[in-house]
Amino acid sequence: MRKKLCKILAVLTITSIVFAGCGKTGGEKQKQGKKGGVVREAISMAPEGVFMPALFTFNNDANVNSILYEGLVTLDENMDVKPSLAESYEFSEDKKTVTFKLRNGVKWHDGEAFTADDVKFTFDFCSNAKYNGPNTMFVKNIKGYDDFKNGKTNNIEGVKKVDDNTIEITTNDVYGSALINFGYMMKIVPKHVWDKEDIETAQKDTDLIRNPVGTGAFKLEKFTPDQGVELAANDDYWNGRPNIDKYIFKLVSQETVEAEFANKEIDIMGVEDVTKEEEEDYKNQGFNIEEITNNAYHYIGINLRKPEFSDKRVRQAFAYALDRETIVKDVLNGHGKVSSNPYPSNFWAHPDGLNEYKFNTSKAIELLKESGFEYKESENKMYYKGNPFKFTYKYSSGDENKNKYALILQQNFKDIGIEVELKPMEFTAMSNDVKTGNFDTYSMGIGNFYDGDLSASYLSTLTPPNGYNYTGFNNKEVDELLIEGSKLMTKEERKPIFNKIALKLNEELPVVYSYHWNSSVAVNNKIKNFKNAQPIYRQYAKDWYIEE
Repeated sequence: MRKKLCKILAVLTITSIVFAGCGKTGGEKQKQGKKGGVVREAISMAPEGVFMPALFTFNNDANVNSILYEGLVTLDENMDVKPSLAESYEFSEDKKTVTFKLRNGVKWHDGEAFTADDVKFTFDFCSNAKYNGPNTMFVKNIKGYDDFKNGKTNNIEGVKKVDDNTIEITTNDVYGSALINFGYMMKIVPKHVWDKEDIETAQKDTDLIRNPVGTGAFKLEKFTPDQGVELAANDDYWNGRPNIDKYIFKLVSQETVEAEFANKEIDIMGVEDVTKEEEEDYKNQGFNIEEITNNAYHYIGINLRKPEFSDKRVRQAFAYALDRETIVKDVLNGHGKVSSNPYPSNFWAHPDGLNEYKFNTSKAIELLKESGFEYKESENKMYYKGNPFKFTYKYSSGDENKNKYALILQQNFKDIGIEVELKPMEFTAMSNDVKTGNFDTYSMGIGNFYDGDLSASYLSTLTPPNGYNYTGFNNKEVDELLIEGSKLMTKEERKPIFNKIALKLNEELPVVYSYHWNSSVAVNNKIKNFKNAQPIYRQYAKDWYIEE
């Protein structure tokens, strides 16, 4: 059997299918197990060596950074906020200021003490006019950000060091994503390492970037370009030394993976769409398949600016016409679930009462006729304004599964009298067409933000280049709900609003939701206490241990 090596992505932003992790919950006792040993994870593409979390990073670099660095808070497998570098946090009465009390005794990998100066420096770094990384989206709501970035002041008004163990961050308005974005998405970097050059120079300093100093449970021991990364246990980690001695990311080619797997030179490997036969083969070789449904969704984007797609009944008809159950079964080999809204069933904002749009060709034809289309049964052909109706479907080329999906879609729509022209494209070219509105339909996968906010994809004002509302969706009720939800601070407050948003999207179908796909990893069964849980399994590596 041919082993299928796939990419395990770190989903840090909504554009790349969002899944990052960081350290264990503060104050928990370390899981006890046998000490020592090495864990080797196979990677299919070499790291670039960008080991600084505030900079744009290649996906395997981001995976490494998620182990080396930490935020002020972390997320547990239920996506609840837990302390990390900050032992506590508190919001002001007006909810515009969050005060973080930092943990005592935390050290950087070089032995220097972690303080509020490091936190303030990180926010200053990412607010600088010369900063060109992704964290601008997280800091732009801080009070005084614009004046600081424009050089009107040397200090960000909204980032205040109270003392060595206390930092206050204030926003202009109530900002519901403050805790997630300031505490979790922003990984803290050491001031004493990075405050040596101007920011423009520092971002190009290969020596700085490839010699990371973090606070995480593992630290960089060796980076070999075009080969991999070796991480060593941090003996002085504030939450207890990891059980294993080393965590290695090893570059493996498709040509050598089978032999390395058989020889147990690999302990963890991302796999995709494993069949039952393949899963049994893995088990016979001493590997378990660990699987989780991602907080993400695959969808068909529809250009809502075009009149033929403007009636929601047309999009609903498309949902009924697409045999998504067969797609999950035959394309994903069952490793996913049919989707009818952005949130998967294992995410806290997933609502009850969704219309599942079960495959129904007759219902699809009926809805199209109701919306003004004409169906000539004798020809099995759908007409729009007197002309046979057809559209173009753009999708990323070079993937067998995407081709399978496209062919199923094409046949499904042929069955209701619609001709679909398939247009596989190189992803960058397709993405450019999507951003400029040059499409009828397209397919993509996208991840949800951890706090459940869907504004970037569905708020009417966040069309490109301001956001990811590629389809041009414009719905007043959804806009009002998104804005209301963005000002609420807790999951408990947000859930009713986000449920309403999801149900409204389920009705309006600005996109045809296709499926939530699963991520699977093959794990050597000698690794104990492994769990493939949200946000990502690597955040639990500190507690793994090896039992031969």
